[in-house]
Amino acid sequence: MYGKVKRLRSSGRRLSNSDIDRAQFVEGEVRVYGLGTSVVASVVDPNNNVAAPLLPDLHEVRLTTMHGPGMLLKGEERPQGDSGPAYVQEWSVRFENHQP
Repeated sequence: MYGKVKRLRSSGRRLSNSDIDRAQFVEGEVRVYGLGTSVVASVVDPNNNVAAPLLPDLHEVRLTTMHGPGMLLKGEERPQGDSGPAYVQEWSVRFENHQP
């Protein structure tokens, strides 16, 4: 589904409410899928055939809250190639009825 996503943490630490309010949304297709025994969430450009992620994927993702057209997802953000520590990350997702 097409939505707007905000990251709510930086290096595992929750951003302040004012930082979250100022943060820009990333717009794209939100995908949640199984990968082995894990659940992964990603945001991709629906107009790009390569489907490169617009944000780092969330691994071991779980739905923490859902209200109307929005939800909070929480999981692990891992560095590309697993070269470094993983951090807790949360996404605020607002679904749109249409894609621009």
